[in-house]
Amino acid sequence: MGDTVDWTLPVVFHFSVKMDNSELSFSEVSGLETSIETVDIHSGGDNSTVFHLPKKIVFADLVLKRAIATGDDAFFQWCKKSMENMIGTFKVEPKPIEVSLLNRKNEPIASWGFWGAYPVKWSFNTLDAMKGEIVIESVTLKYLSMQRIK
Repeated sequence: MGDTVDWTLPVVFHFSVKMDNSELSFSEVSGLETSIETVDIHSGGDNSTVFHLPKKIVFADLVLKRAIATGDDAFFQWCKKSMENMIGTFKVEPKPIEVSLLNRKNEPIASWGFWGAYPVKWSFNTLDAMKGEIVIESVTLKYLSMQRIK
């Protein structure tokens, strides 16, 4: 009975994001979602029976949000290189992204790996002289595969 169990529930605001094993700062991560697309097959002669057969795995887009970054940030440079190429030339460099939910000791209690990630959308919130808000950049990523690591 000497073992102690930490019954503290995980909180959504304590997480980390890594790219190429480098820690990145983001205020919000969304798209931790995967599902199986199905096809409906109706039973012959029986209109009340429908079989839902698995078709393919579908991944949601990974969306990362943070305060607008400066030009010396590695993630910023990667997005800029991917999204601002000359017309007709794409030089997308897929990268691994890891998102981890952390405990009080900054240790991962759940982690997701996104392999072959690349930016497909880079947006910024509306500039409005009547609001006193921080400018947020939002980067939407597609990726080849996602896996719950831990």
